Amino acid sequence: MVEVEDINEIFAKITERYQDPVPIGGRCESFTYYRTEDLSDDDLNTCAEYVAQRLESVVSPNEVDLFLKLPGGYSFFAERLCAVYSERLPGYKLVPIEQYLESKIGNGLGTTYRGKNAVLVTDVITTARSSLEAHTKATLRGIPVLCWATLIDRTFGPGPVPVVSAFTGDSVRLLTKG
Repeated sequence: MVEVEDINEIFAKITERYQDPVPIGGRCESFTYYRTEDLSDDDLNTCAEYVAQRLESVVSPNEVDLFLKLPGGYSFFAERLCAVYSERLPGYKLVPIEQYLESKIGNGLGTTYRGKNAVLVTDVITTARSSLEAHTKATLRGIPVLCWATLIDRTFGPGPVPVVSAFTGDSVRLLTKG
């Protein structure tokens, strides 16, 4: 069983702190940056195990029928989480993983997985905008989303479903366009 101390140790190794804010993606900035690309395979596997443990209690009594991998991740966390979660199921039921693309949702994926319980997976959630958009589009296609799963949650706010993360990161500041 993975403990929170193990997770904190992993993320301490990849945390960079700055005196001036640094850009995070295209819409926000922060004084803290997490180099997820520096996570080792062992670190990623430990994080996947930790999130899988937490997923079981969050989605219960429901079962996960599908993992939807959001674009933009580089760590293959979604694939690791899917494998670890599937291994934990009675009789080892392999839960499918699909790359979330709007074109796929509109061209058959929505019909194929209509009524199937899904988890949206990504490496880092900052403003939750892309997760919320994907959540809404999947739900409109009849795919219920049980929760969002991520390595790092930087949203600090309630969403339509729980966020199951390995680590809660420091806050971000949304940049305004003007």
